[in-house]
Amino acid sequence: MKISRFVAAIPGSATLAISAKASKMKADGIDVISFSAGEPDFITPEPILEAARVAMAKGATKYTPVGGSAGLKAAVRRYISRRVGVEYGDKEIIASCGAKHSLYNIFFTLLDPGDEVLIPAPFWVSYPTQVEMAGGVPVTVPGLASDEFVPSIDALEAAVTDRTTAIILNNPSNPTGAFWSADQLRAIAAWLDRHPGITVVSDSIYDELVYDGREATELLAIAPHLRDRYVLVNGFSKAFAMTGWRLGYACGPAPFVAAMENLQSQSTSNPNSVAQAAGIAALDLGDAVIAPMRASFQRRRDLIYGLLSDIPGLEVVKPQGAFYIFPDATPLLGKRAGDRVIADDMVLAEYLLEDARVAVVPGTPFGAPGFFRLSYACSDAEITEGCARIAASLAKLA
Repeated sequence: MKISRFVAAIPGSATLAISAKASKMKADGIDVISFSAGEPDFITPEPILEAARVAMAKGATKYTPVGGSAGLKAAVRRYISRRVGVEYGDKEIIASCGAKHSLYNIFFTLLDPGDEVLIPAPFWVSYPTQVEMAGGVPVTVPGLASDEFVPSIDALEAAVTDRTTAIILNNPSNPTGAFWSADQLRAIAAWLDRHPGITVVSDSIYDELVYDGREATELLAIAPHLRDRYVLVNGFSKAFAMTGWRLGYACGPAPFVAAMENLQSQSTSNPNSVAQAAGIAALDLGDAVIAPMRASFQRRRDLIYGLLSDIPGLEVVKPQGAFYIFPDATPLLGKRAGDRVIADDMVLAEYLLEDARVAVVPGTPFGAPGFFRLSYACSDAEITEGCARIAASLAKLA
């Protein structure tokens, strides 16, 4: 059967591919420790599950409005007001089938062919692909490990052209756990003031998972005057351990949100009705259910950072948020494992999966060759054993 050129050109997700390979090995009886999946290992908190059960019992299993129920929009409004200090109306909020779906809708609504989008690197693997699918041109702006992966204003300025339409901010970041401080965001706001044609797409999916007593700051809270060219994206997967519920949302100018809703009406229509009921409970519970998981992630962050930092050949920046760590393995490239040359991070990831039985994600799909990503959304025992296996395998390289 024929496959369109458009779909045939779409690459598969590198993170999902590695996770699938690790899962297949496990199913075949191979003892694999996977650091590949960007998914909390916690079960969705019980009060959220109970809200879903109650909603189903009351018959909340029908279609809702395309952009989400009035109850969910009210909960989003309360949550954003509390977190960001900005008030949104119902016509400025749209719920979709996950934050990933929200981003997809945003790019298809925002971009015309040839429009450029600035993407700080390292970046989440789906950003450039979604931009290209919508006809846009991804323009990566590198952030150095020595700067904790946050690109400089000079680097952003150098990337701007007359086709620059948007910039994506992911704070904290997947894959690095990098954190844009309030001072850095103020500098971004001042830079944006010099470029009034650039829209901000703020992916805040990890904003509740920030450590060491810090809190993520939304750029819009610092620069509310950007509201007319700002789309805030968030969801329930990461902070609330609701990956399988597939529910996210976006807040932005009413005409833009209406256009997103028109697009969504011809694809998925409304997001899952039961998930929306669960989402209301999640947003209203907030830190009461997030705090215990955040504390566990911080402990695991400290554990994996210490273990990886002790491995010769790896250079590690301590992440400040999310649940990823992103070691630089460049010093190991070119070494050999028997007849195999570790030519790049892709080969290194294959080697670790085959030799150490540990699944990691290479850095190249994230725009960072020579690095690799580990998710520490797993148990302390898995972290300890997995890092020991990595150390043993890397010690074999000559």
